[in-house]
Formats: sequence, C-alpha cells, structure tokens
Amino acid sequence: MTENIKTGDVLEAWKEVVESGQPHSSVRLGDAQIIVAAHEEILSMKFVNKLCRWANDHLPDSKLPDKKLQEQLVWALHQADFLGVFCQTEHWNLKPLSDMVIQYYDIKPSRFFYAFDNFYISKDPRFYEYFKDTKVLLIGAKAGKLKEVLERRYGWTGIAGTVDCPNWKSFEKAMSEMDKYKYRLALVSAGVPGTILASYAKHTGHVGISFGSGADTCIQADADGVNTWEWDKNPVY
Repeated sequence: MTENIKTGDVLEAWKEVVESGQPHSSVRLGDAQIIVAAHEEILSMKFVNKLCRWANDHLPDSKLPDKKLQEQLVWALHQADFLGVFCQTEHWNLKPLSDMVIQYYDIKPSRFFYAFDNFYISKDPRFYEYFKDTKVLLIGAKAGKLKEVLERRYGWTGIAGTVDCPNWKSFEKAMSEMDKYKYRLALVSAGVPGTILASYAKHTGHVGISFGSGADTCIQADADGVNTWEWDKNPVY
C-alpha cells in the first residue's frame, strides 16, 4: 500500500534522491491532469463539457478529446515515484476523480504527497539552500525569469540552462532541448506537458520534479521585494 509523505519530508526526500544519483520523478495529479487522464475513459465528454469546462482553459492549444496527450500523460503518471494528489473534499469532484484515475490506470507510486506541496516547499528556506549548487535545468514558460531570480536573490550557482515550454505544441521541442543539457535536477513548471517532461527527466536518468506554482511564488515574491518565506500572498497564475 502506498504511504503518504508530509511536506517537510518530501523536501528531505528530494534532497536525498538528488544526492543519491538515482533517477526519480515527482509529479502532480492536478485538476487538468485529472481531466486529461479521465476523459473518454472514466468520464464521458458530455460530463467533461458540462461540469469540467474549465479543463480546456488549462490546455489553450489542445482541446479535448486528445488521445495522444492522454496516453503520454498516463505514461508519465506510471513513472512517478512520488505522486501529488488532492485531499480536499469541499470541491466534490477533485478527490474522487483523482482516486478514480489512480485506480483505473493502476498507478502505484512509492509515496503520495499533497498536490500543493510545491507551493509550500517553494516557501521553505531549505529548498533554496539544498539545491543552490545542484546542476538544475529549469523548464517552462517562466524558466528564464525564474533563473534570474534564483541566481540573484538566492545565490544559485549551478543552473545548467532553461527550456521554454509555454504550451502543448512546444512539448516535443522542449523534450529535444532537454537532451542538450547536462543536469541532475529538472524543475518543471509547464502544466500537463510539464508532468510528462518531469517523468521524461527520470526516464533519461535524472530527477524530474513538477514545480508548478513554486515558480510563480518565487517570481512574484521577488517582484514584491521579499524572499518567498516572507511573502504572505498566494501566487496569481
């Protein structure tokens, strides 16, 4: 049975696996990932279009149904060592649908963590200390700005490069760009395509982490002139 791991323990586990030299993938089963994985398999498109119309807002260049995207996402979820999931029950659909996706596709990570731990970890000073000298590849539409903030404010010296991935259409190019860099840790903030890219990092012998809103937190806190752990706001996407 897969065990749950607490926020602080997730960060410590990431540190250990980066130092171990072993491949690893930590990805999130967020709201968009749930709908992409579930559509036409668990949920009818009628259900998706009526009650999950927001899903396509997360996929501006890919409208559901999209079997190719679904197949690649399910592959990525199967690669996950740690899988971020929802635990809230106030939004009636997210936790039950998350549970259904995991059971339907027989996804068996070694650990579950809270899907928004990336936000909380990005506000932990240890995160910036642990990885400041690691060979890190930043991936996502905001990777360039994130690099600048991490180097200037937090003293990161090991950033190997950045890979742009603003949307699904740029996914294959981003994957090809990843292969050009020597890195240990990929921090990926690119939505559903980013989930796949994080697991691709593991597939090629690296550590891939879905950093998601952690990037927004870092950038927006800096714009307000403070470190993330001093910031009292939530990121705006």
